[in-house]
Amino acid sequence: MGTVINQKVSISKFFANENTSNFLQQQLGAKKSEFVSNVIAITDADASLQQCEPAELMKCAMNATALNLPLNKNLGYAYVIAYNSKQKDGSYKMTPQFQMGYKGFIQLAIRSGQYKTINTCEVREGEIKRNKFTGHIEFLGENPEGEVVGYLAYIELMNGFQQSLYMTEEQVKAHAKKYSKNFDKYGTGLWREEFDLMAKKTVLKLLLNRYGVLSVEMQKAIVNDQADGDGDYIDNPKGSGSGRAVVDATVVTQDEPEAEPEQEQKEVVTRKLNFNEI
Repeated sequence: MGTVINQKVSISKFFANENTSNFLQQQLGAKKSEFVSNVIAITDADASLQQCEPAELMKCAMNATALNLPLNKNLGYAYVIAYNSKQKDGSYKMTPQFQMGYKGFIQLAIRSGQYKTINTCEVREGEIKRNKFTGHIEFLGENPEGEVVGYLAYIELMNGFQQSLYMTEEQVKAHAKKYSKNFDKYGTGLWREEFDLMAKKTVLKLLLNRYGVLSVEMQKAIVNDQADGDGDYIDNPKGSGSGRAVVDATVVTQDEPEAEPEQEQKEVVTRKLNFNEI
């Protein structure tokens, strides 16, 4: 596959640099120490991330901090994944990419105060019946022994609006092959390692894009998902393509932090915005 460019400076030495330390202090303030510890921890646990340029790794990781989401692969809110990307000279370079988890999208939706219910799950054989004319999905009961046949996402807004999206397992795989270069060519990446989690995220993200109310945080999460530190979509070159825009998402401006659930929600201002589907 070509020569891989190795990391020249360890992440620990990079963070110990005075310029880097001052930059993080200005950007993160009191969150600096926790951020540095988390990034060192995820890097030490992943040989691929150790081959990434520390500055690029830092920029990707800061996306999670900006969204106030834990960067811990075991928690499933947000990830930094290394991809072996081909350079102009024919060599290969490990490049970090920020990825949202489905739990991260659920967390951001809850914070917005616009969702009464939001969920995504696998669907097993015989659990649902879908009316192809109305789109209505009827739940028939759990079948824990059945094979997984698809994935479902569901939202109910505070105003009572409800919508769901169902994709068969075959549709999800076709979607992954279309929008993940590594999965299509090599069968690698999160789609191979965590197919179930990625499938849940995909149906939820598509549903939110089409019918959801998006806070400013959710906008940022959608734009930065699957992008490197410079905003380029390494594994998903179609990420910024005009053919993948969704026009029916409503965006809300949200004050932080969100009040307790029983407190009255603040008035929001809405506008229309286009976003990538993936």
